[in-house]
Amino acid sequence: MRLTTKIMTGLILSIFLISLLFIIGYSFTDRKNYRRKYPNNTIQIPQAERQTGINVASYRVIALETEQSGTENLYHYFFMDDANGLFIQPATTADAENTLFVPETLYDFISTQTTNDTLTIKINLDALSEKYGFMEAGNSKPVPGILYGASISGVNLYLHTSNVDVINHLNEMHTHISHMETDSIKIYAAGKIHIDSCIAHVIEPLVKPYYLKVTVKNSVAKELILDLDHLNDWDIDNCEIAARKITTSKRYNDITITGDERETIVWQPKNNDVELNLKFKGNAAQITYETQSISD
Repeated sequence: MRLTTKIMTGLILSIFLISLLFIIGYSFTDRKNYRRKYPNNTIQIPQAERQTGINVASYRVIALETEQSGTENLYHYFFMDDANGLFIQPATTADAENTLFVPETLYDFISTQTTNDTLTIKINLDALSEKYGFMEAGNSKPVPGILYGASISGVNLYLHTSNVDVINHLNEMHTHISHMETDSIKIYAAGKIHIDSCIAHVIEPLVKPYYLKVTVKNSVAKELILDLDHLNDWDIDNCEIAARKITTSKRYNDITITGDERETIVWQPKNNDVELNLKFKGNAAQITYETQSISD
């Protein structure tokens, strides 16, 4: 046997013996130093039969945000799909106008402030986590330097108003607009957008990330603005839309037109290098083509 072969064999046997001794020694310990309890990664907000109302000052824009207590390096919160939502409808009574309704268990964790024409609604997620998350489960507090993910369910907010300019920064929280009759419905959200049974001159939904779905159904609008920089998946169902305005800065874009849609498609690219490919599926279609300068 060569000397180099003997040396390699010895090294392999040494590593094997060291590993075996470590495993044997580990089996005789109580392993306290090897265990670590992590916070419960699900925060479930209990729902009550009755909702609590929060009076707010008059506003034009609704902004929904999170509030954290200096723990941005510890937690990354996100709202579970279909388990949370901001629901906006017209008021049916005078008492409901400019009132935010929330589950009673959520009341102490929400703050509201109206500045100029913007109503800002903040949810204290750290306090929610302490009460309904890891502290309730009996786990130890998180270790600094480790990023924890916490999913949240049961955050349902109901706002009765005639103003539907919405900025929803909460990740994966849905925004539901229904039975509104107004000049414009403009929504910028970090979750899915649902617009149902509304009448407006302009409907403009924007989502971030852009792949989140936008649904518009049973609605009437003079203009539906689709910015493909902020949209990738949408469903327009049983709507009367006079003009669908499409804009983007992305190089290549594909859109499929289906069903009995009767509308004008207005193509407004953000630069001259953008392309739009239209695909027609289903019934026969009649197309009228007009061009104009991008600066018009």
